[in-house]
Amino acid sequence: MMNAAQNSDTWTINYKLRYADGSEQTFPIKMNSQTLDIIQEPKDSYPEWTRLLCQKCSNCPLDEKTNEYCPIAVKMSPIVDFFCKPQASRDVDVEIETPERTYSKNVDVKTAAFSLLGIYMATGSCPIMDKLRPMARFHLPFATAIETTYRSISNYLIAQYLLSRQEKKVDWELENLKIMYEAIETVNMHFRKRLQEVSSQNYALTALLQLDSFASYISMSLSGDAFFTVESLFNKEFEKDDLLDPKKKPEDSGEKITYQYQFTFSNNEFKEFVLNLDRQSLRPVSAKKDPPPAWTELKCNKCPNCLLDEKKFKHCPAATGVSEAIEFFKEMTSTEEANILVKTAERDYSANLTATAGISAMMGLIMASSGCPILGKLKPLVRNHLPFASNKETVYRSLGMYLLSQYFTAKGGNTPDWELKDFTKLYEDINVVNKAFCNRLREPSAEDANLNALIKLDCFAQQINLTVSDGNIEDLQNLFKAYFEK
Repeated sequence: MMNAAQNSDTWTINYKLRYADGSEQTFPIKMNSQTLDIIQEPKDSYPEWTRLLCQKCSNCPLDEKTNEYCPIAVKMSPIVDFFCKPQASRDVDVEIETPERTYSKNVDVKTAAFSLLGIYMATGSCPIMDKLRPMARFHLPFATAIETTYRSISNYLIAQYLLSRQEKKVDWELENLKIMYEAIETVNMHFRKRLQEVSSQNYALTALLQLDSFASYISMSLSGDAFFTVESLFNKEFEKDDLLDPKKKPEDSGEKITYQYQFTFSNNEFKEFVLNLDRQSLRPVSAKKDPPPAWTELKCNKCPNCLLDEKKFKHCPAATGVSEAIEFFKEMTSTEEANILVKTAERDYSANLTATAGISAMMGLIMASSGCPILGKLKPLVRNHLPFASNKETVYRSLGMYLLSQYFTAKGGNTPDWELKDFTKLYEDINVVNKAFCNRLREPSAEDANLNALIKLDCFAQQINLTVSDGNIEDLQNLFKAYFEK
């Protein structure tokens, strides 16, 4: 299990398609690590359909006198050539290797083409599509409607935050988000016509039809079901009275979200831990009836910032939540490497890492969904769980989540924190909880792997504080440069 190679100057995604007949096709996408410009060797000539005047977009700001070719079409032409050919089978196993992890799923060929073409559309140097470039850097293959809505709005809000730092005009009400996606829809529509110049029937064209409907969907989703589903993630978590009332049971929808964490070691030892969350409340669903161990009692190394009353709560919800996982992985060596596979309904994630990294990702998921009032503020990230997140990914996702929470705060008639004055405090509180948890796990029953996993969580919380509070956001500025250009 190998992840895409990279150096300090490049960032690479490898798309690998495996067909039923055993044949394979790999598409390496090499980009500048700072700007995400696609790196390709120029050719002596390009096909006619790539010329800017061929079905030029009605909203294209480029001048054909200085731009002979459409920049996206030029970069995408090898991919289009491939998908214009007959495919070996209708379905294909897709692996997307990135420096952080490998994504995989069995899909039909047009879905694979849709995911691949989406990266080229967002990073192909089109002035209109460039506003999606940050989402390409944090690419999520085969995203669902809810995931796409969440990512699109949070991405837009991060752009507004970066604009505010430079004292430029901002759009906290999302008034221009729909306009932006309508412009993207226009580009997709014209690109579909451009591809009709190549062939009347091909997978690339079909994939562009999906991109077209995706843009239409986003422009409409600001008042649709997916938007309200995203909003509900935040409404639940900022109702503190519900979290602090032990008599009030979380809603049980009867539907589950399942995460399967599978560890395979070099000696072929295999371990699997399955976490089921209620889809409505995002609380763990466990059949375990045994009384929790003594170290889970609330008074045992209680967090100094804990909001729970010991008279009402005998056990710490986060400690109770992870106790089953700790018992399960009691004999696991923390420093030993393993092939770690995380299976979900949307896609599979995999990486070759130490056991600590896998346990850390899993325990973070459990703790955020446990019912702890402080860690519960991370619950929107539970619904959008990303195993083995890098520091850059964690900062981007956390910042987007917090700004989304402020958007819904403002929408509810309350005062939002657009300047992120309380953002650092949120992660300082999380850091306090993680440190207290490390002390809990130093109890005699604790195991080294699980203690190391919590220390890793602690480091992530500190990293977010340092990255945002110190203003080290140059990378984000580069990715969002299209928002600063007229």
